[in-house]
Amino acid sequence: MLKKRLFIIGLLSLFTLNVTFAGNLGMKKVQPQNKIYWHGYVQFEANSAFKDTYYMGVHRLKFWLGSAPAFSQHWSYKVQVLFTTRNKEKLFLQDVFGQYRNKSGVSSIRFGQFIPKFSLQRFQPDYVIPSIDRANVIDAVIPDGTLGVRDVGLQYNLKAARKRLEINFGIFNGYGIKLYKLSNKGYMFTHNLSYSIKGKTSLWKIGYSVMYRKAYNLPLKEILPDSILFSGNDFRLDFYALFNSHHFDMQAEYLRAWLNGQTVDGYYALATIKVNNKNHIYVSYDKYNDLVNSTNNKPWYVAGYNYLIKNHDLMLTLDTRFQGDNGKLKNITSLQFQLFFH
Repeated sequence: MLKKRLFIIGLLSLFTLNVTFAGNLGMKKVQPQNKIYWHGYVQFEANSAFKDTYYMGVHRLKFWLGSAPAFSQHWSYKVQVLFTTRNKEKLFLQDVFGQYRNKSGVSSIRFGQFIPKFSLQRFQPDYVIPSIDRANVIDAVIPDGTLGVRDVGLQYNLKAARKRLEINFGIFNGYGIKLYKLSNKGYMFTHNLSYSIKGKTSLWKIGYSVMYRKAYNLPLKEILPDSILFSGNDFRLDFYALFNSHHFDMQAEYLRAWLNGQTVDGYYALATIKVNNKNHIYVSYDKYNDLVNSTNNKPWYVAGYNYLIKNHDLMLTLDTRFQGDNGKLKNITSLQFQLFFH
């Protein structure tokens, strides 16, 4: 009990210190005359299952730089790296890609290492999503969810119907970026389509994503047992819907994967009540069914509170989630502080 009290006191002291010295820190606006920009933020996290242990560390420390408006009318680029104590304290190269767009900006080709366009929540930045983590089904079932999220390939992007309609087609290596292969037999195709309707104070969006992969000896953790390397046909499908307004947001997704006839699936629903500009409350239902016998596939019930000290540049999040486990209720509660320093 004493350890828990000291842990909470120390954590709150750390957050208070960060807020006190934050000053003018925050995401800097990119100016039209700039040729290059860079941003960075850190998320300090602590969580506990209220047993004998707890965790405290750097959830994410992320830097990225890219081309600003004055760099080129048609060409752009981005490089992004991540450090996290969840990844055994490794510096991880995430994005490194270039892009060519036409004069109107509605059509573009992206090439390099990046996230294939698939899913809604995966393309919402982790410093903006209400909860501390994305839904379990998103982390597992997107094309490279447990393979580094990114892949190496080429993607065509098109916006039409006054930019309400977005269409994407991609071709990739199909094995992620955790292990680069000098000799690869597989390949992966992706497609995404979404349609948005904007009102004066609201946004509606619906869409779907599909993927086909010819896989060779892929470790699909959180889908299959760790001892299995998957080869064969891998087909995945995602449907999503979103509603945003000034005081209320809601979104949901359903994902399904077929692996040589075996299926995994899951879905989530997330709702956020924005009481005012500084106080947001969210709830979520998160259900995912995998092919690992030892996994608890019962749903997670999530609730949380965000205190936006300075928008998303300085934000404190309290997140608690519950899951049924052998007749008992398992709880994990987390506290996270987010700080943009450029």
